[in-house]
Amino acid sequence: MPKALTREQLAKRKGKAVQFVENVLDDPDRADEIADESLESYAERRHVKLVNPRCKTPMSSKAELAQRIRELEEENDNLRDKPDQVADIVAPPEEEDEEDRGEDDGED
Repeated sequence: MPKALTREQLAKRKGKAVQFVENVLDDPDRADEIADESLESYAERRHVKLVNPRCKTPMSSKAELAQRIRELEEENDNLRDKPDQVADIVAPPEEEDEEDRGEDDGED
């Protein structure tokens, strides 16, 4: 089973690999090849599973994440109201006639 790493973790490992190949193995051409390789390709070749591979940016700050949570909660609340709005359009609430109200009160 491949090891799971974040993009940031894998980028650090890739950087260390580049340094190792260049400094210890004394192969600057191969080091350049590794450095130029995409993170996705490097992960596949090294049998590493990227966690959240679509995320191209580094981790967001706590404040940015909190703001995004608030935005998503607001959007979620708005979406929860949609079925009620649709139901009101499809089958509007029945309005009572004045005659019906008089009968309910026991008036003749």
